Amino acid sequence: MMRMALAFLVTACLAASAAAAEEPSVTRITFPNGLRLLVRPEPGRGLVALTVVVRAGALEEMETPGVGQVLARVLLTGARNLSERKLARLVDEVGGSFSVTWDPDYTEIYVSTTSAQLRAAMELLAETLIEPRLDAARIAEARQQVAEDAREAARNPFRAGYDRLVSMLHPGRPYGRPLLADPARLEQITPEQVQRFLEDWFVPSNMVLAVVGDVSVEQVRDAARLWFGRLRPSATPERRPPSAPPPPSSGPAILEMESGVTYVLAGAPASGLRSREYATDCIVAAVLGGGKASRMFQQIREEQGLVYELGTLYPPLLYHSHVVAYALSPAYLPAGFRDADPSFEQVRAALKASVDSLAQSPITDAELTRARNYLTGTYALRHQRLQERSKHLAWFEAMGLGWEFDRLFPEMLQSVTLEDVRRRARELFERSAIVVVVPRE
Repeated sequence: MMRMALAFLVTACLAASAAAAEEPSVTRITFPNGLRLLVRPEPGRGLVALTVVVRAGALEEMETPGVGQVLARVLLTGARNLSERKLARLVDEVGGSFSVTWDPDYTEIYVSTTSAQLRAAMELLAETLIEPRLDAARIAEARQQVAEDAREAARNPFRAGYDRLVSMLHPGRPYGRPLLADPARLEQITPEQVQRFLEDWFVPSNMVLAVVGDVSVEQVRDAARLWFGRLRPSATPERRPPSAPPPPSSGPAILEMESGVTYVLAGAPASGLRSREYATDCIVAAVLGGGKASRMFQQIREEQGLVYELGTLYPPLLYHSHVVAYALSPAYLPAGFRDADPSFEQVRAALKASVDSLAQSPITDAELTRARNYLTGTYALRHQRLQERSKHLAWFEAMGLGWEFDRLFPEMLQSVTLEDVRRRARELFERSAIVVVVPRE
């Protein structure tokens, strides 16, 4: 099933990985058509993960929001040389792990299987990407599916609040759009527009294929040449980086929804992956809301008992990102938690005070150390899965950072000084916005 949710929200930000000396080596091969192949053999388990990252996301949709999302959904339905019966057989052969993820910066196609099914998995990926079926009926069905996902997201109080906040932090820019396009706009997307998006952006020089698992470099190279070598070479499309967002509009914005909870979200523009400040901003976000030893948890939950869910989000967007601090308070707290239900004004004031503490109470050396350790552990846990290891190699390479970014980031974290985090802590929320989601009376 396609994972078109806010996949980048499941982690606060990137962090450290295992020591480079302990990591298997990575081989990079560039084919004549421009496709880049990364292979990291990890013998012994009999499993393999294949990830293709195409440098095409919301940034490339331009004046047609949703066209890439519709294409991503269609990729799961078959290809001209792959009937529905053969597609089902191939998916069964590779173990059923076949998915597509849509992101503001890229599209990801992923397959995991046993090493014995490497060629079948390669065929599945290649046929899906080379000539997907883009007839009117499939496009219409994909539009309906994405539109239903968008309507469901709009009914979710956190997603609605987050989307509103992001639109305030990135006004008039692709990063400021909801991840899922407006259903009314989706209805206007034609098969011709989807075909044009495919031809413009899904070209071999704009793709990276990463394979990690119990395979040899030679096996992967030969299978990739057999199936992806048929892709015709094409000039690498030019991506236009979005301009830096202006200061956010003043708030707060109040959303009333049919919900039994209150959400308060405070956000501020932050560095993108390409920025030298990215590692510093990761640490500041972790100090504020990463884990139970963070300032937010200690100040809001432990000292005041106002909420039972809180934290920070820092999506790893390429050019310009944002840090979001959020707190959830139910409309009716469980008996015994506190004598009185907090109003959203109390929660908002507590969240604002915690955010303001970054500038008013300098980050300590102990907080810096804890934040580094927290980020290191989070990232190490995510890298336990083959899928994540192959995804990160392909992702960083496709984004122009190089696959080595995954290995070098720990050094970047360690190089951040106490002076760096204190400076960014003072600067980060100088330009901020607040959204409050409350139950409709």
